[in-house]
Order: sequence, then C-alpha cells, then structure tokens
Amino acid sequence: MFGPATSPSAPLARKVLAAAAHWHVEQQCGSADPAALQAWRDASAEHERAWTLLQRMRGQLGTIPPALAIPALQAAQQRRRAATKVLAMLVAAGGGIALGQASLQSAPWQAWTASLRTAPGQRRQVTLADGGRMEINTDSALGVDYSATQRRIRLHHGEIMITTAPDPRPFLVDTPHGVIRALGTRFGVRCDEGPDGASTVSVFEHAVEVRCAARPDAVQRLDAGQQLRFTAAGADGVQAMPAHQDSWLRGMLVAADWPLRQLVSELARYRRGRLACDAAVARRPVTGTYRLDDIDAVLEGLCASHGLQVTYFTRYWATVSARTA
Repeated sequence: MFGPATSPSAPLARKVLAAAAHWHVEQQCGSADPAALQAWRDASAEHERAWTLLQRMRGQLGTIPPALAIPALQAAQQRRRAATKVLAMLVAAGGGIALGQASLQSAPWQAWTASLRTAPGQRRQVTLADGGRMEINTDSALGVDYSATQRRIRLHHGEIMITTAPDPRPFLVDTPHGVIRALGTRFGVRCDEGPDGASTVSVFEHAVEVRCAARPDAVQRLDAGQQLRFTAAGADGVQAMPAHQDSWLRGMLVAADWPLRQLVSELARYRRGRLACDAAVARRPVTGTYRLDDIDAVLEGLCASHGLQVTYFTRYWATVSARTA
C-alpha cells in the first residue's frame, strides 16, 4: 500500500532518486533482495514513480557519455556508489534520455561535475588560492571560481566552513537559494536539497550579507554569533547561532534535547544509503555527543541507551524504531 499521494509532475526528492538508483545498481549486480526492493517500492507512490522512471530509461543509457557510463555500470562492488550517483543525477537531470545543453546546465548535473566533492562520512580541507581556508563537510559538491575581479564558491549541496584571507576582490558563495558575500569573516554555509531545501549561513567572525535568489535587491546582514536560513523566495528571521554549530570540524555531532528524528536525519548525512526514523519514536528527546566516523557504532550505542533497534532492509537502507520484545 502506498503512502500519501504525490503529484505525478512533482519533482522527485534527491534521496528518493538516489535510493532508486541504488536499487537499480544492486539489481544489475544480482545482489538485490527482491522482497526488500518490493517493500521499498510499496512504501510510497514517490518511490514507485522513481523506480518506474528508472525502468523507462534503461534502454536509453547508451546515450550517457562513455567516460561516465562504462566505469559506473560495469563496476564491481567497490564502485557501486559511483554508479548510484551517476544514475541519480541522470534521472534528476531529465531521465537520462538526452544530455543536451539544458541538461548539462541543470543543478544535478553541475553537482555531479563539481570540481570538489566529498563522499558521505568524508571531510576535506582546502587551501584557497588567496591563502584562505575551506573545510568541506560530508556529501558535498562545489566549485571554486577565482577571477581577476572576484572570488566565488558555488555550493551545489552540502556544507562548508570558510575562513577568508585579506584580498580586495569580493568573496561570494552561491547556493541554489541565493548569494552570500563575506565581509572579512569566518562563516559556515549549509545547502540542503529537496522540496523543502534551503541554505543556512552561520557567522563565527565579523559579518556577511545575504541576498535571496528571487530578491537580489534585499540585503540581510548577519554579524558574528548569528544564523540565517533562507530559500530562493525569502529568508527566515535572524537567529542566535546554536552552540556547537562547528562541531563537525572535530568529527563530532552534539545534540541537546533534539527529537530523535532530527538526530537520525543528521546522522544520515554521514552514512551511505538511506537511514530513516520510525514515526512512533520520532519525537523522543535525545541529548548526547556522537562521533561521526562510525555511524553504525553510534546507532548501536543509541539503541542500547534508548530502547531502540535498527532494522536493516539492506546494508544501505535502515530504519530506527522502538525495540520489540
């Protein structure tokens, strides 16, 4: 039985596309559990729509540039994640039927071809050409564009921390939701995708200016200790930056009376595949400090201390729920 109906023309969430692509690759490799695949398809109409779209494009995969298609679709187990990303991006860019100029300019395709990337669970430090520093968090895609007149970072999705260097050129960070201009500062930017996607900027030193994509003339200034969440259409109110906002730089996640759903959602960013929280336990409050280098170990400890269990449909698809007797 499907969950709540979705419009046949509504955009499919990136996580759904990625999950469908994963199942497709597992099936191609002969390692998919048919019952688990069917359970995933039956979980919601959106899942089934993504799966149907993938099946329709199977005969069109020959149009994918060989440099992407051949290594991804013929790879062994260690390359399945690469195949998953290729398929997910192709579906999001238009089903993989034609990779014309419009598709190459789409946000999913730009993310795939981004010059800097991190995998789930990976962090990376980059020294910029002007001597500034950038920390890149898990599952991020971005590009760096320095010219004679400006310094620009294009964050397609994920999270970064920037420490700017003195330079007369303006320093800008683009996301799908708007533009952030640094005013000699250290600041973090997170860009979440999907129907409810938004960008969040957190200022640790000095200040930044934010312009939403649909309102480029409206400038919002943030000073040290402030945070702002914004979409292309507009921004929420400026808030005080939560404590431990940069704990990911130390490989830690600090939760202070969070609902379990929020904690599981954050942990899912650092783990391959899909990690969900059952609605029956979603509101349980959780407080603690968790290491980000072994999410499965975190889940094991969380289950032991809070009466929970993790059900694995496959290695890459799991749900946190109440422990059963």
